[in-house]
Amino acid sequence: MTAGRALGLALMALAALAIWSAQSLEVPFAADPLGPRAFPTTVALLMGLCGALLLIPRGPAFERPERLAAPPLLVLVMAGYALLLVPLGFLVATALLAIGVALLFGARPLAAIGTGLLTSAVLWALFDRVLDLPLPKGFLGA
Repeated sequence: MTAGRALGLALMALAALAIWSAQSLEVPFAADPLGPRAFPTTVALLMGLCGALLLIPRGPAFERPERLAAPPLLVLVMAGYALLLVPLGFLVATALLAIGVALLFGARPLAAIGTGLLTSAVLWALFDRVLDLPLPKGFLGA
């Protein structure tokens, strides 16, 4: 069994455990219309889907020698996101994260920028408008 498939199975098992655990969440008052179970269940379902996708066979990852630097650079991009989220705000930091990830996975610069802007806007709409979660505004607003 490859490491990718083992990780996929582990993610699916962890997702199942998270869904089972989320079903026990209860709040004595109606804090939000969906209840406390919706968010962790949705995240766990997405994690399980990602785990299932890892089970699909594909070619070797990062074949070219210059792509070998991508995994450590990806960690640096995510650390930068964590450090820049508050000062730059959610929209800008998330766009930069998505652009960096797209470039590391071989996207063309224009496609990476489009992906970053679209990803940032969709996630902002989901978290801010649909889920009503407070997000850092950074230099864009108070």
